[in-house]
Amino acid sequence: MSNARNLANLLARNVTGTLTPIVTLTATGNITAATHAGKTLLMGEVGGNAAATFTLPAATGSGAEYRFIVSVVNTSNYKIQVANANDTIDGSVILHQDSANTVQTFNTAATSDTITLDGTTTGGVSIGDELTLVDMASNQYSVKGVLTASGTEATPFSAAVS
Repeated sequence: MSNARNLANLLARNVTGTLTPIVTLTATGNITAATHAGKTLLMGEVGGNAAATFTLPAATGSGAEYRFIVSVVNTSNYKIQVANANDTIDGSVILHQDSANTVQTFNTAATSDTITLDGTTTGGVSIGDELTLVDMASNQYSVKGVLTASGTEATPFSAAVS
C-alpha cells in the first residue's frame, strides 16, 4: 500500500477506529450535505497551482460536519466559503509557522464568511492541515482547525461573500 493511501486511511479513522469515507476535492465546487457531510474532504487540487473554492450549503442548524484536510499544497488558494451573504463562520484556528516555531491563534470576525488557505501566510503549507466546520445554527457555521503557515502568519478569515 502506498504512503499516500496509508496517510489517507489514517486520517479517515474516527475515534471509534472505524473508517470515515474520503472524498477528494480537486476543483471548485459546491459542498452538499448528501455527498460531503460526515466525510473527510481532502483538498487535493492536482498540481497545487489552480485556485479551488468550496462553497458550503446554506447553514440551517443541521449539525452537519465538514472536515477539510490539505492533501496537496496549493499556493493559488483553497477557499472555503458560505453559500450566501446571510451566513457567517465563527470560531478560531491555530497557525504555526513552519520554520520559526511560533504559534498564532486567529479568531473570526462578526462578518467572517470565507476561509482562505494561500499555501503561505494564511495556512495550507503542509499536507495534513485541517479545518472542521459544523452547521450549528441558522446562518451560522462554527470552525476549528490547525494550520501551518510560512512567513508571518496572517488571518485566513475574511468577509468576501456578497
